[in-house]
Order: sequence, then structure tokens, then C-alpha cells
Amino acid sequence: ALIALALARPQMGFVQREVKQRGRDVIVVIDTSRSMLATDVAPSRPSRAKHVAQDLLRLVRGDRVGLVAFAGSAFLQAPLTLDYNAVLTSLEELDTAVIPKGGSNIAEAIRIGEQAFGKGEGQPRALVILTDGEELDADGVAAAKRARELGVRVFTVGIGSAEGSLIPLRSDEGGSDFVRDSAGKPVQSKLDEKRLKEIAEAGGGFYEPLGAEAARRIFE
Repeated sequence: ALIALALARPQMGFVQREVKQRGRDVIVVIDTSRSMLATDVAPSRPSRAKHVAQDLLRLVRGDRVGLVAFAGSAFLQAPLTLDYNAVLTSLEELDTAVIPKGGSNIAEAIRIGEQAFGKGEGQPRALVILTDGEELDADGVAAAKRARELGVRVFTVGIGSAEGSLIPLRSDEGGSDFVRDSAGKPVQSKLDEKRLKEIAEAGGGFYEPLGAEAARRIFE
């Protein structure tokens, strides 16, 4: 009986672990609209956005991190936390079906990010928006300017290319087609760097093109 009890390794109390926190709050904002299905960057726009986000998570150890997804509306996928594994799990679950409402509302994504920060006055706060910049709803520049006034810096990373591509669309019957406009013409999705630069400038940050060092430059 004593041997069985010993093998069960009974424990009581708790273990304290000290975690150093630098005090910065960073919310990663990822575009999950249908335009992100465009095939102009390999392996895909969502995959590249996730890679940048993962790179940033590796760099911000000691800072709280959150995650927002947006399309025609925005949703807080992961609140600010030091639990990076939880954020990574939420990140992996993102796809273009997570937000039912179509469109690309960057302004709403910024507003949701502001709410997630709460009233953390005096500490550095930043929104890092990963998107192709095809803003179809509201005004992201005005939203970024308001965020800056509230002490939140806005950075943008362009996901896509200037040449762009058509947006593939699979039907329920298993066939394939492309996203089309109201006139029935296939939509060509292109990276809008000009808009992303305007949003970042209004938000007190800067625009960074997609690349291996994008996350590090924003972190630094």
C-alpha cells in the first residue's frame, strides 16, 4: 500500500515561478477576408501573415500579446496575455471563414484593438496589422489617428503583391471559380501599399513590406 501511495506521487501546496514582464502590450491584427485567398504570394497570404505573427511572438517575450481577426467586422481572438501558447493556438485556428461578414474593415479592427488594451495608460501599446490593405469599409486612417491620440501606435505589414491575383473560390458542389464583382467580372486582389502607409503614418508607426525581417524591424 505504501509503495502504491509513493508511486502516485501525492503533492500539496504550489510552486511559485517568477516571470519578468517588460510592460509593453502588443496586439496582432490579422486580415481574414476573402481577398486573403489570393495566390500572389507563396504558399498563401494567410500563411505568410501567420509566419510574421509567429516571428513577432518569439521576439516579444516578457510583453503581453493579444490577437484580433477581422474581415467585414472584427473579433478579439485572444485577449492580452503572457501565455504565448494560447495566442499561438488561436493564431493557428484563423482562416477566412472565422468572420462570417464579408469585406475588409480595418477601422473596426483598430477599434476592437483599442478596447482590448483597456486603460493601460503610461505603458507602450502597439497594434500590428497584417493585411493586403484592400479597405472596403469605413476609414482606417481616421481610426489610426484616434488610436494614436489614445497612446496606441499602429504598424502595418503588407501581405500580398502589387501585381496581385484572382481570388479562387470553391463551390459547395466541388467545382472552382473566382470571386466576382457585381458585374460578374473576376476580382483582381492587389496589395494597397499606399493605403497601408497612410494608416501607419496616421497611427504614429510605419509600414513594413512582407519579408523575413518585417517582425524584427517592428519589434526594434
